[in-house]
Amino acid sequence: MIERKAWLMAAALAALVLVSVPSVLFNSAVQKYFSFIGHWNVVMPKPGRAASLPPPHPRHDRRAEPQQPELRFVRFSVKVAGAKEVKIAGDFNKWSPDDLPLAKQDGDRWEALVPLPPGKYRYICRIDGQDVLDPLNPDTDLEAGRKVSVLTVR
Repeated sequence: MIERKAWLMAAALAALVLVSVPSVLFNSAVQKYFSFIGHWNVVMPKPGRAASLPPPHPRHDRRAEPQQPELRFVRFSVKVAGAKEVKIAGDFNKWSPDDLPLAKQDGDRWEALVPLPPGKYRYICRIDGQDVLDPLNPDTDLEAGRKVSVLTVR
């Protein structure tokens, strides 16, 4: 009978052979399978029919387009004690006071920030339904027979 120690050595050797031989074969197979990656050839496909590009769009000359005016942000600010509603009507909003209501700030100050291109604008303040000249702007002009405030945006 084979001694126990010899039998264990034979079993260990068989296990080593069973594990190492397939792993060597597996490694070889994997290397062969992925070896094509290093040898790829890039092929340019040829069109099946004569290819033509669509006609190019005409380019617009940027210098021919009118430049957009640069806008300035103008703060309309009025200080009125006890007012319930303050609006501004002017030639920049077609004299419609409902288009530009001012927001109440701290204290008795009413303000609105309006983007306007440089130019000269006539306007009037409407405080609780009554038209009033801007008390903080001394520049005035006539508009349709009434005196209005004038603002110059530079």
